[in-house]
Amino acid sequence: MADTQTADTTQQVTSQIPITQKNPKRVAAGKAIAVKRRQAREEQNKKLAEADAVMAKERLRKAEEEARKAEAVVDPPVETPVATPATAPPADLTTTQWLTIASIIVSLAAIYYKREEIKGTIAKIKAPLAKTPAPMAHAIANEPVLSAPKKKGIRPMD
Repeated sequence: MADTQTADTTQQVTSQIPITQKNPKRVAAGKAIAVKRRQAREEQNKKLAEADAVMAKERLRKAEEEARKAEAVVDPPVETPVATPATAPPADLTTTQWLTIASIIVSLAAIYYKREEIKGTIAKIKAPLAKTPAPMAHAIANEPVLSAPKKKGIRPMD
């Protein structure tokens, strides 16, 4: 009995249903799709090869242009001096350069304005007693004179 049980477990299970034929239309459609995909892949590879060739030509053209520029810089052609005006016309300034010039002018104006403001403040501090009215002079004379401490870092520009 033990021998028959081992024989049963080693047998392969097979289906009792007969194998049917595949749908020939579906097989043909699958083959057609595979052919179209292969052709599309080949076409894409051709386009990539063409693009690589164009890019390589462009790189070569740029390299040749750079070589010509470098050669022109190293060995400039000898020219006979032509009578030119003493001063060359000024070059156009870029937007960034114009903005830089404007910011410098504004900062200089701000410094000048602050200088005038500081001068006026110092002048007011130095002479408050000279402009006091006469009736109050005796009241102020009894009080100690308060003056603002001088700032060591700012000197008046005379």
